[in-house]
Amino acid sequence: MSTVFVDGHYYAYRSFYAIASLSNSKGEPTNAAYGFASALLRLAEDLKPTQGAVIFDGGIPAERMALHPTYKANRKETPEALERQFPLLHEVASALGWPVLTVDQEEADDVIASYVHAADSRSCIVATNDKDLMVLAAQGCKIYQPQSQGFTLLGPPEVEAKWGVSPERVPELLALTGDSADNFPGVPGVGPKTAAKWILQYGTSEKVLAAAPSITPERFRPILQESAEIVRRNRKMVELRTSVPLPRPVQDLALRPNPAQQVELFRRLEFKRFTREAEARLAAHAPRQPDLFSS
Repeated sequence: MSTVFVDGHYYAYRSFYAIASLSNSKGEPTNAAYGFASALLRLAEDLKPTQGAVIFDGGIPAERMALHPTYKANRKETPEALERQFPLLHEVASALGWPVLTVDQEEADDVIASYVHAADSRSCIVATNDKDLMVLAAQGCKIYQPQSQGFTLLGPPEVEAKWGVSPERVPELLALTGDSADNFPGVPGVGPKTAAKWILQYGTSEKVLAAAPSITPERFRPILQESAEIVRRNRKMVELRTSVPLPRPVQDLALRPNPAQQVELFRRLEFKRFTREAEARLAAHAPRQPDLFSS
């Protein structure tokens, strides 16, 4: 039995930008909703989950803002066309059977990490491409990533092949490189390859700092020493919090698809293919009428 946690904001943005323009006959944007539905339907087909949740950001924890007041400040305001669709995304997920969860002033990453920590991590799958969540593979959790053909489940070997370090060392690597997407810089000039080489050699970002006077390439020695405070701050920034109060216990996260709700929603959104598929699912679940003429 697999428990799947979906990074709702990642899939919302991915869906919105993957489909440039789509709207219904009223002129209301529906591109994100269409892509989101497509992604969840494909995920269900690929993984056949029995329980899980779609988890959205509910804000930024005070601890991270205290560490770095401009955390994520470089992100553009959510496009109005996407903002309008978030209620639809919740409806889509709910109709397809997913519990939809948001914790006030908590990022989805931390809520997901807390659920994985509370559940049997070996049966958990996280649907995301967020580098911060790669560390969860160290606990036996798999990271689901769809491909143009099929999909992959990243475990420790696949994460290491992608990042150059084992999953538990990804936060150490990010402490050195920073993350431009979240607006916290790393050591100037240090990219993933150099950072991975140092982490493999020394083990942690703190030990890399300790080795700064003799590190190679030599040009990084003064830069590392000057960046020590940034590296230590980054290491705290990327640490996933695993004690977020869970809005619902893991055992209450059963998936309960509602074909009738899907038909109503997809008709309203004017998603013809999804409507036909939902109608077929509804017909398959309809109780059989007794044959009045059978003996």
